[in-house]
Order: sequence, then C-alpha cells, then structure tokens
Amino acid sequence: MTIPTTTAIRDQIIVDIDAAIGQTSPILPKAFVRVLATALAGVLSLAYRFALWAYRQIFTATADEAAVLARGAQYGLAPSAAVAAVLDAEATGTDGITIPAGTLWYAGTVVYSQQAAVDIAGGVAAITVGCLTPGDGGNLGIGETLNLASPIAGVDSEATTTGTTTTGEDAESLESFRAEVQERERRRPQGGATADYVQWALEVPGIVKAFAHRITPGYATVYPLVALTGGAGDRLPDVTKRAEVLAYLEDLHRKPLQSTPVVEPMTEVEFDVTITDLSPDTAAIRAAIESAIEAYLLTRYPRQYPDETAPTDVVSAAALSGVAVDAGMESGTLTMEADAVPASTYTLAAGELAIFGTMAWV
Repeated sequence: MTIPTTTAIRDQIIVDIDAAIGQTSPILPKAFVRVLATALAGVLSLAYRFALWAYRQIFTATADEAAVLARGAQYGLAPSAAVAAVLDAEATGTDGITIPAGTLWYAGTVVYSQQAAVDIAGGVAAITVGCLTPGDGGNLGIGETLNLASPIAGVDSEATTTGTTTTGEDAESLESFRAEVQERERRRPQGGATADYVQWALEVPGIVKAFAHRITPGYATVYPLVALTGGAGDRLPDVTKRAEVLAYLEDLHRKPLQSTPVVEPMTEVEFDVTITDLSPDTAAIRAAIESAIEAYLLTRYPRQYPDETAPTDVVSAAALSGVAVDAGMESGTLTMEADAVPASTYTLAAGELAIFGTMAWV
C-alpha cells in the first residue's frame, strides 16, 4: 500500500471540486478552494497513514512491538528476559579466613557478587558469584580471572573461574520474539507433535533454533542450537543449557504423558574442500571463496519434515563450486570430503550439522 503525497491529495481534491462546480478554481495560492484543499489534504494524509498502520498490525510480520507482544500474550508467550551469569570460581588465601557473602568481584567492567560466605581451607575456597548485570556480557570461560573489588585481609586479590552454573543471556530481541510468535501461529500445539517440541525448545532463553525427531518409540529427541558467536561449534549449547532445555520440556504443564523428551547435542560433520587450478588465483579471491563456502555450510541443516519445500540437508561439490564461482572463481575444479571421506554429495541426517573444515589449493 502506497500513501499518496499531501500535494497529490490536494491536487485531487481541487480536481474533484472543479468537476463538481463546473469551473476551474483560481490559481492564486490563497484562493478559497486551494486553501480548503490544502487543509483537507493534511487531514486525509494522516488518515491514510493511520489506515496503513492499522493494516500492518493485522500481520505478525509487520506489526509493531506492542502488537507483537499482545499477540504473543494470547498464546502465553513472552520475550525471554535477560539472565544473569552465575559462575563458580576458586579463591585463595589464608586458612580460616571467611570470604563474606556479598563480596564484590570484577572482570573488566563487569561486577559479580559472591552468593554465600565461604571459609578458606587448604589455601582454597570454592565460591559462587552472580553477575550484577544480566546478559551475555557476564559470561566467562574456565580459567579466567576475577579481581576483588575491595581488599580483604588474608584473601588473595585474584580468583580463577572453574565453571558456569547459569549462562548469562541477553534479553530476547523483538525480531526473535516475532519469529517465535509466527512459528506458534504456523504450527499450533498438537499434544506432543514434532512441531510442539521445536516450539517448546525455542521458548528457552538463548535457544535460537531447534530440531526434534522420534528416533526411538516413546522418546522425542530434541537438538537445540544457540546463537553463533564465533566458530561453528559455538552453535552447540553446553551441558548446562541442554539441562535447562530438558527441564523445560519435562515440565508437566507441557510434557505429553506418553512421550519422554531427550536433549542431545548435534553432531558436526566437517567438510574439507580442495580447489585445483584456481583461476584467477589471488589472495583476495582465495579469501572470498573460503569465506563464502564457510557461510554457505552454516546454512545447511537436516530435514525437520519429509515434505519441506526448500530443504537444506544436501551438501554437494557442485553447489560449493557454484558458491566459489559467485565469489570470483572463473575456472577450477572443486572436490570435497565429509569427515575425511571423499564425497560428491552428502545428506545431513537427523542431528547432524555441516561445518567448514580445511581449505586446500592445488
């Protein structure tokens, strides 16, 4: 729907008035008919805009934030709130010293609060700290350093992270929630159908994609994925997040009586690519081809449903050659291996993901 300009609306009003009275309105800008037409055009322009806004609210794909939230609420859905990271760490110091609850630690600009008082024994104290700022920024890997915000006698100023109790998550974006609502509208609950498990998994904070398959009678195997932040392996949720997904699926408010959910990590199939006699052979084209192939492989997923209209489960040397050509290859021969086995095509099975391995130039 295209909104006419205020000028076009004004001109149309003048044409209509002239036709109705059988004469041409004066061309002077302060002529009554032209002033009236200009005023009415402003009002009608607002009416057009309101009509377009109301039309957009009909569809989840184009609705504004308030409408998307209201539509999600009809289905019992709400955007996932930000989650604060909770980390385990090892502090050191003098035996018998107590590190009080509420002790502040920091890493960079992020501050953590110790959850419980802990006594140092054998020179070590196992502490648990919660990030004061919810979100992904509070996550730390194992072996990273936490610093005491204020010195405590007998306690060393640095602690080392040893694990994660709760993974920090950013608040769900509007577009992510919009997609969740659209998925709910497309695939309404069916008492434990495949689509239900996919939808339930997506309702867990941090899960951006999921697959579900009934590999064993009586069991529904769910494969969740988190947002890609670095290498392809980053898409696989850790043990803590998989346990969170499983707990959500096992909640008796949604778990079907005759089905048991199982949450598993997907298996990554590594594709190694070799291009022989590349032309033109420049560093820039090699980099472009490698980047394009890696991006293409990240879009390959196993079939969720047998009748998918645009499946992405097949990886072929021919398709990768097309990607290379689009990236600048004019001539050359491309071959590939799937998990070190030569293959011209490979079909991803349930629970498999495609990742980029090595690139060789011959």
